[in-house]
Amino acid sequence: MGAIMQSRALFIAAILVGNAALAADLPAMSGQDLYRRFCASCHGVSGRGDGPVASTLRVEVPDLTLIARRHGGTFPRDLIERVIDGRHILGAHGTRTMPIWGEELARSRIGDPDAEGVTRTVTTRLADYVWSLQRPSSSSQSAVEHKDEP
Repeated sequence: MGAIMQSRALFIAAILVGNAALAADLPAMSGQDLYRRFCASCHGVSGRGDGPVASTLRVEVPDLTLIARRHGGTFPRDLIERVIDGRHILGAHGTRTMPIWGEELARSRIGDPDAEGVTRTVTTRLADYVWSLQRPSSSSQSAVEHKDEP
């Protein structure tokens, strides 16, 4: 797919997802509902990087179910929250393809004194849901350790 088509596809997906997502009462939504609204188009419903938009991107969409496995069996919660809200950019990806949800959420609530709190709530619920998607390592079927600090 050419660069222009890819840009159009991302732009249209962002508009459709963004308008619908930002009109909702986000603090009342579960982590799963937020994930479906903000993340599933690229990462897929199950988090394996196979969403309908994934094939239009120049970068491989990561399998979110393997995050803990890639970090020695510990889920790096703080890192995941920073990726979601835009405070951390994965260097290997070059430019940031993933939307910076922290900025988008704050921008959608301009004038709202609770904007930062809403953004934090949404980010926390998304990180919790991504943690729930983790698959146990192949050598162990035990639960994935949850780490609050990087």
